[in-house]
Formats: sequence, C-alpha cells, structure tokens
Amino acid sequence: MIAKKAHLAMFGITVGIIIACMIMISVFAGFKHEVVKFKTMLVSMVIVLMFQYLIGDPIKFVILALDRTFWPPKMYVPPMSDEGYKHDRRDFLKQRLGSQKSNLVISSQYRNWKLNEQYKLIAHDLFTYGQYFLCLMCLVLVTRDETLYHNTRIIKDLFMFNHTDYTGLKEVYFLNQLYDFIESTLVIAFNSNSSTGTAPGWVHEEQTVLLGVIRLRQLRVIDPDIGLDAPEFSEMYYMPDWQLPYRRLHYADKYWRIYEPWIPITVSFEFLDGLLMNFDHVGYLNSYPELSGYVSLLARSTGNSMKVLDYLNEYHWLTLNTSAVFIDFTLYNVDVNLFSICTLRVEKTPFGGLVPDVQVESAKLLENVDQMPYTGLLALLIYVVVFIQFSQTLATKLWYEPRLLKSIWNKLDLFIFLVNLMVVVLVVLREALVANMMKKVEGASKMEFIDFRRPSRMHQLTTITIGFLICITTLRLWRVMQFSSVFELFTRTLYLAWAAVASTAIAIVIFLMGFCFAVVTINGNNSKNFNRFIKSMVMCMCFSFGFSAQVKPSELFHGGKWLGILLYGVLAFVIIVLLINVFVSLINDYFTIAKTMRDSETDHRINFFEFLRVEFSGFFRCIQNLPCCRRNYVRNNRTVAQNVNRKLDEMDAKKAMKQRQRRGYQVIHRESGDDAQSAYKDRGERIINVGNILSTQLTLLSMLLFNDDEEEQDQPEPQDFETDVEGGKTTEPQKNKTDNEAEA
Repeated sequence: MIAKKAHLAMFGITVGIIIACMIMISVFAGFKHEVVKFKTMLVSMVIVLMFQYLIGDPIKFVILALDRTFWPPKMYVPPMSDEGYKHDRRDFLKQRLGSQKSNLVISSQYRNWKLNEQYKLIAHDLFTYGQYFLCLMCLVLVTRDETLYHNTRIIKDLFMFNHTDYTGLKEVYFLNQLYDFIESTLVIAFNSNSSTGTAPGWVHEEQTVLLGVIRLRQLRVIDPDIGLDAPEFSEMYYMPDWQLPYRRLHYADKYWRIYEPWIPITVSFEFLDGLLMNFDHVGYLNSYPELSGYVSLLARSTGNSMKVLDYLNEYHWLTLNTSAVFIDFTLYNVDVNLFSICTLRVEKTPFGGLVPDVQVESAKLLENVDQMPYTGLLALLIYVVVFIQFSQTLATKLWYEPRLLKSIWNKLDLFIFLVNLMVVVLVVLREALVANMMKKVEGASKMEFIDFRRPSRMHQLTTITIGFLICITTLRLWRVMQFSSVFELFTRTLYLAWAAVASTAIAIVIFLMGFCFAVVTINGNNSKNFNRFIKSMVMCMCFSFGFSAQVKPSELFHGGKWLGILLYGVLAFVIIVLLINVFVSLINDYFTIAKTMRDSETDHRINFFEFLRVEFSGFFRCIQNLPCCRRNYVRNNRTVAQNVNRKLDEMDAKKAMKQRQRRGYQVIHRESGDDAQSAYKDRGERIINVGNILSTQLTLLSMLLFNDDEEEQDQPEPQDFETDVEGGKTTEPQKNKTDNEAEA
C-alpha cells in the first residue's frame, strides 16, 4: 500500500511538472499560434494517441505474444510487489476493522444474491450506456446549428412570394408566365449589379453567390389525356421544336447547347447518380423521377441567359405535354459557410393551372475539424473516448461469452456499434464528395451546372442515421432503467397485456382506415387535410389524441350537412371516446393486475439506491467526510445525555402523531411474524457486529498507546461471534488445527 501511494505521488508530481513547463513555455516563450493552426495541432495529437491506443498497442502485444510463444524465456521470475515492506498485525487489524464496518450496514434484506446480481448488472449498464448516451446528446446539441432553420425559411419566402420588382413562384399561374419568373427572379436578381458580366451576388443577400448555372428540367407525358392510370413520362429523342423523326447531325457536338433541351438526360448517368439520386419527387398530383426529363442550362451573364430563354420560348419548349418543371441551383453564403440546395417545382394541373412548391436544403458541407469551436472539439473527443470504451466492453463480453449474443439487448448493443461505424463511413464519403465538388468548382466553366445535391443527399443520410442512433441508444436505456419500480411495473404490464392490446389496436386501425376512406371519398376534393388517404389517417390520429387545432368541422360538411354531422360525430365520439378509451382502460386494467401481483410478493426487496449505498460504501463515506457534508455536533448548553434524551423524545412524539393521524382514515397493518423475526435477527446481528468493531478498536488503541506489537503477536486474534437467534445461544468458533499445532 505504501509503495502504491509512493508511485501515485511520483506520477502526480511528474504530471504537474510537465503541465507547469508547458504553461511556462506557452506564456513566456514569445510564440503564439493562430486559432486554426492550434486546433489542427490538438487534433493531430489526439489522432496520434488514438492511433497508438487502437492500432499501435495491439500490434505491439501481438509481436510480444509471438515472441513469447516461439522463443519462451528459460526461467520465469515473478514480479515483486511491496518490496522492503512487511505487513504486521496492525495492518491486519485495520483491514479487519474496515470489513467489520462494511458488514455493519448489511442486513438479511441484502442477501438476495439473485437480486444483487441483477442490480450489479444494471449498475454496470447504467455506467456504460448512461455516459455514452450523455456524450452522444452533448455532441448532437453542440454540433447542431439553428442558422440552418432560419436560412431555409428565409430562402423559401424569398422565392415563393413577391418582393418589390421580383415575382414570386406563388404568382405563376400558367406555363407562359414561367419565363417571366425565371427572367426576373433567377436571372436579373443574380446579375442586377453586374457590370463585367460576372455575378457579384444575390440582390437579396450580397454575401450569397450562385454556384455554377441554373438548370431547367421538365418532365413530359406521352399522352396528355387524363386517365385513372399513372402518367407515363417520355424518354424519346426529338429535334428542336419537338420535331420527329430525330436525326443525328454531324455538327451536333459543336452546337450541343442547341440540341440539349430536346434530348433526355438518361444517357449521362453516373454510378453515383444512380445510387444517390435515384428517387422520386412526391408532388401534389404525381410522383416525378429525378433521373429523367429534358434539361436546359442557363448562363452566368444576363445576356446569354436571355438568349437561352428566347430560344426555348421561340421553339416552344413548354407545351401541352409538359407535366412538371424543376429549377435546380445551389447558393453559397460566405459569411456563415452555408450551402443552400434549391429545387423550385411547378406542376401543371389537368385544368391548365400550376401548383408551385419550393424545396430548400441547408447544410454546412465545408465544416472541417479545425473550424469547429472548442466546445465541439471537446465533445467530439469525449465521445470518441467513450465510444472506444463501449466497443471494448462489448467486444470483451461477446468474446468470452458468445452465448450472450442470444439476448436481444446484446444484439441491440451490436447494432449500436454497427450504426456508429456506418456514421463514420458516411461522414468520410461525404467529405470525399465535397472535396471532389470543390475541385470541380475551381475549374468549372461558365456554362456548367454544379450539382451539390449528391453531397447534400449524403449529408441528409448521415443526419438520418444519427437520428436512428439516438433512437436505439434511448431504447437501450430501457433495460438500464429497470431498477426503477415504475419501469419494472410498466414492463410487466406490457408483458401481460401485449396480446389484448395488439388485438384492440388492430381493431382500432381497421375502423380508422374505413373512416378515412369514407372521408377522403366524400370530402377529399374540397379539403387539403383529407385529399389523400395517408394525410387523412394522420389528421384523424392527431384529432383523436387531442391535437384538434388543424381540423375544422366545416371540412367534413362537403357531402351534406347531416352527413357531415354524422362523420364528425363518429370521429369525435366513436373513435375518441369509445375506441381510444377502451384501449386506455384495457392497459389500465392490466396495470392494476401487475401492481397487485407485485404487492402480493412477500419477500421484501431493497431498492437500487440502497444497493448502491452498500456496494459503493467507500465512495459515499468519502463524500460524507468532505468538509461541506460533515455535520458537527452542537451542544446548545446541554450535556450529551440531555441531547440524546431530547432527540429520542422528539422521535417518539413524531411517531405517536403519525399513528394518531392514521387511525382516522387508515387501518393499521400489523407486522407479520416473518418480518418481526427478520427484524429481530437483523438487530441481533447488528449488536454482535458493533461488539466486534469495539473489540477491534480497543485492540488497536492498546497497540497505539502501549506499543505492544510484539506482545500481541502471541495473543489470540479477536474472533467474530456466530449467533443463533432462534435458540438465543452465542458460541465462539474453534480454532483450526493448524493454529493449535503452531501454538504447540
């Protein structure tokens, strides 16, 4: 023990000297690094340490193991511990006194070994997954930026509504007005202050610039007639003005910008496009594929862009067969290092009008580690260390006991580990895509569309994966929270009621689906909340759970007044009052049954905090010995005996008052015979333990006062007494044969 304390003291002194020297060098040496360079140095140091911990040490241990395996040492010399120090009887008595004090707080209630093992496992999981969950939450909160929301909202408003001389997309009602919108809002607005032909910035935000050029993409239907089937989009090759037959001219490559708006884009796919961009835009009328349609690119300058628009207008690029038009471009805000990937969409209705929509995705794609704040770096470092500990614990557990993988909780732990690896891989791929796109921006020409939607989709996928990680980590805490009686009771309730609850939920869903079909059929053409089945289902569920602000009774009256009253009555009474209340009442009944089963158990169980109080008694003892937590004795001009009697009188008075209050409205429960016998046994054991503690303390006191260490070597050791509580006898254990032989 003394050698261990000496080693700890030397380690503390060494670390203190190193830190003091580093502080003195950084303060008085006369050099000062920039913030970015200093962060880069810190990150490099952390990466080197992680490399040594994760890769270097395992390689070193593998080499040492191979060396010991093929070239074993001739003679094994065991390591020496506590050199030069010999333990005497005083050390033994001190250790014995500590164990006796620990046994003083243990009663018969703490000897349920099965419950203790369960609490021990819960305590280990709480320490492991609790700190991992907290670090994950801190990392997510630190890295989230509220600027993204405000940027998305502002850009949507700027493109959707009118602003001074610039037209909003909401004011475009017919296809022939779309060219005017593009000219005023997407051409002049980005070149209004340009005198040299280059775009200095957006008229609404001078710090926001347009990357590349704007892309126009339209989807055309083969047959403009409206039917019940989904529309089939055209992928045919055309000449200008949608002329057939298509001819491949020998000078088409030289004048490719003339023929590009009449050729589908399916011929220019890349593998990454098919992997990330192969999705459908869900519109108000149809679903539109992303990797299809006819594309035309605008230019950087106003004059060239107007020539493109005049060419498209002259050769009737937008016709009756046009189903939807997409306008794609990317904005970059220099001040906040923010990319805004914008997609403006107009859908042509069967009646000739347009339905507008604006989609904006804001993302910080150039956020490197050296640009993160110190709080973000600290949170990231702590999370990496905690995740390594979590992975090490999981690997050790599954390596030595593979059968534990059959448990659903261990499978969930493995899934958490795999999702973390998936997040790391997605982040690396996103950074590679962004680096590739930035090289493309650096060498791009004036007539090239720079598509930042691929790294944006990767960023969005990373964010979704992090959300799933938070979800499953929170779900894993359900197992940890089983120490609470409320969680344990709720788990037992779900186990008892899952069959009845599942059948009732299925009946509610079937009835709700029938009601939603009826509402959509009758009122769907006149109400935006019931124009689709899925949206109607969501609105009815929200209304059933009390979120009734979005649903008005007038939306159900388009089929007639009396039919509307009937539908609203079914929604408000049958679904909410009857079916939902039946579902809740069923769970309540099983909850009552589970609570009755728990209360009927005769074995008294300690709670989790009582287990921690005994298991980590040394930690709580250190906290109690702190100066701020230590309670001093105050005499108040009384003797010790007077203070003790006064305290006992107060306790008796409080106990008598509680008993008088209970007699008025509650029946006093008599203590059972088993509880009385257990309390009597615990009291007897406590008295014996106190006697043993006093005996050991007196022996230590005599050794300290009279210095009789050598004399005490021949004296018998103080023995613990075994008490037969039922028989009322106290016996002293006999000495073993080895001790008798040693004395002889």
